[in-house]
Amino acid sequence: MAIPPDSNGNMENDGPGPWPSHPSNGGSQEDSEDGLSDASSVLTQVGNDEFPRHFSEREGRLFPANGRSPYPLPVDGGEQMRLNALHHILYERLNSHYRGPVHEVLARERGRHKRVLDLCTGTGGWVMEMASTFTNVRFSGIDIVPIAPRTTPRNVHFEIANATQPLRWHDGTMDFVHARNVSMAVADYRGMLNEVARVLRRGGLFFSGEILRKVTFDRDYSNGEPAVDAPRTENFYRIINRALSHRNLRNYADEIADYVRSSGQFGSVRQENHLIPIGEWSSSSSGRRLGARYRENLAMFAWNFKPMLRDAGYRDDSIDDIIEGFLDDLGTVRGMVGIYQTVWARRC
Repeated sequence: MAIPPDSNGNMENDGPGPWPSHPSNGGSQEDSEDGLSDASSVLTQVGNDEFPRHFSEREGRLFPANGRSPYPLPVDGGEQMRLNALHHILYERLNSHYRGPVHEVLARERGRHKRVLDLCTGTGGWVMEMASTFTNVRFSGIDIVPIAPRTTPRNVHFEIANATQPLRWHDGTMDFVHARNVSMAVADYRGMLNEVARVLRRGGLFFSGEILRKVTFDRDYSNGEPAVDAPRTENFYRIINRALSHRNLRNYADEIADYVRSSGQFGSVRQENHLIPIGEWSSSSSGRRLGARYRENLAMFAWNFKPMLRDAGYRDDSIDDIIEGFLDDLGTVRGMVGIYQTVWARRC
């Protein structure tokens, strides 16, 4: 099998360097200066000839080969392009790469480097752009597949690791832990949250951002109800949520703020809902442009579920009807929005 396409769809990655991997708790040179890693073993290096073992090929698409991951979508060039496009859509919607007191938390501190960990980093776009802004901060991104850039600035480090497993860093290592769109990769969010709390310093920041697996209507534009006015969209999300539940991926995204509060390990919990227009119905030109891009992104998202729906027992003609009905709603029903829900909190 060939090396997977990079995030630009190219068949070669953007540099010759290896990706670190840690099959057991390990430490790396980039951590050792602060004495913050578990040095009980050493990170192994993933060379070009080893990349294929991190992927499995089905129906001409590449998927994670990690048997413990419930993640349902492909991770090849087409999906990487979608993830990169979604990254820019979310940035445009927030006009920022984050919410919460990030500048305060990452402010320079005499005697040590500030540290950021990005869980399920994917193509690494968030890490790379944040690292170019906070050049004095060290960024680590982890994922089960090596699809992030392999040529990085000095303050960026990507490695292969599973966010659902114990993290290799010592207690109180990180100043900021970022977890965006992880709900289709992490079945036990409370367990992951306990690890986040462990590696965060007191006063450190946790951020969650999830696009809810449903749509609604912008009440300033329409009083529509999805079940009545967009029934094929309602049907699409009902079917994929049911299929995901068979992978132990319960639809918990809008419960994350409650998880954070009830953990007893965080304070100052803030939750916000950010509406993303779907289609070109907005009264503003920027809203229409954003809505057109998000509708296109949702179309790619829907078709990428086709292998999962086959696994769930749906016939190809039924799958096509489900997805095409969803896309027809997206193109004809005005006023629909996606919900990007952000939660941030400080470690007690």
